[in-house]
Amino acid sequence: MVIITCLQVILRYVFDSGIVWGLEATSYAFLWMVLLGLSYGVRTNSHIAADFLITRVPRRSRRLLLLLSVALGLIYALTMLYGTYIYVERLYLLEIHAQNIPLPKWLLSSVLPFGFFLLLLRLVQLAKQIYLGQKETVGMANEQVSLTGSEE
Repeated sequence: MVIITCLQVILRYVFDSGIVWGLEATSYAFLWMVLLGLSYGVRTNSHIAADFLITRVPRRSRRLLLLLSVALGLIYALTMLYGTYIYVERLYLLEIHAQNIPLPKWLLSSVLPFGFFLLLLRLVQLAKQIYLGQKETVGMANEQVSLTGSEE
């Protein structure tokens, strides 16, 4: 993706030319990276978390607030999974192709429902871990401690 973008900039500004499919290819590559990265971020606990409220409540209330936030994430993931499935299905039924890439658009966009399905699975796993008391956060709240392993 970075190589195509750099090549596109050089061709456009140095040679007054360009790659016809460059922008579309980098857009789809970015889409795939973001949607697959959503579930990976939940799995590795690397999403940024605002914990100013969570750290100031008792442990039992903290667990309930964390489960509420995961439940909201589950509602979001379910809604997006449903909507993106309908979108990709319509692309398939209408046989729409990408503008500059010789592939069907449904194939390039298939990461939409797949990514939200993976996010849904990871959020269910996270809810189970919070419920069982195995996890007390939903993201990386104190980056310094998370990155170095000690608080300075």
